[in-house]
Amino acid sequence: MYDFLKESIQLSNFFILFFLLLGITTYKYGLKKWRLFWVVFTLLFLLSSTHFLPAYLISKYEAKTPICHPKHLNLKETYYLHVLGAGFSLDPNLPANSQLELTTLGRLTEAIRIANQIPNYKIITSAYSKYGLESQASVAKRAAILLGIPSQNIEMLTTPSKTAEEVQAFVSKFGTNKKVIVVSDALHLPRALMLYKKAGITAVGAPTNFQIKKGPNYYRGLTFPSYHSISLMNKYLREQLKYWKDSW
Repeated sequence: MYDFLKESIQLSNFFILFFLLLGITTYKYGLKKWRLFWVVFTLLFLLSSTHFLPAYLISKYEAKTPICHPKHLNLKETYYLHVLGAGFSLDPNLPANSQLELTTLGRLTEAIRIANQIPNYKIITSAYSKYGLESQASVAKRAAILLGIPSQNIEMLTTPSKTAEEVQAFVSKFGTNKKVIVVSDALHLPRALMLYKKAGITAVGAPTNFQIKKGPNYYRGLTFPSYHSISLMNKYLREQLKYWKDSW
């Protein structure tokens, strides 16, 4: 029930509900009294559903965490690359890397990219299984081994279910005196790094899974309304709400 309610908090659902309520109210009391509300609704919808504003906000937010370049690290130190969980499907017919959601696999790949360029490291996989089966941390560890990481260089945190718990589990197991690189989505990293700072560790961010990529074909202008743009705005607003909640 909680998961259903959490997933129901979507910008698209808000627009549908607002449109229905506004339509019923206008039908009952007439358009003249509710004209201002229709103007506000239309403006909010256009701002959220056309590409320019969602892309601008997300691009600016993702740029808050620089790319992690190993040449800027102290190569005499041992770095703990904490790969935050983002979902998996425990299908025994698939290799471990294919059991990971693409978001999780993208994070693991970024951690391996960095690990291959530094002499001393530990990759920390984390997240639980909501069904009490093999944990996401364990599947990610198996995937990392398939991708060339020695098993002795991997540690697991098998109990966390969300970002704040992942940070607390790391601190409980390894303390606060480790050099930590947090590997996560660029949109998610500001919150993850904030939680690490609250826990007493000033971590380095390694952003991946960028929502906005400004390649040669990137279009910066206005577009027709689309569900993709609403989805981008929804991701941005949800992350801002989570940041506000976790910062308290």
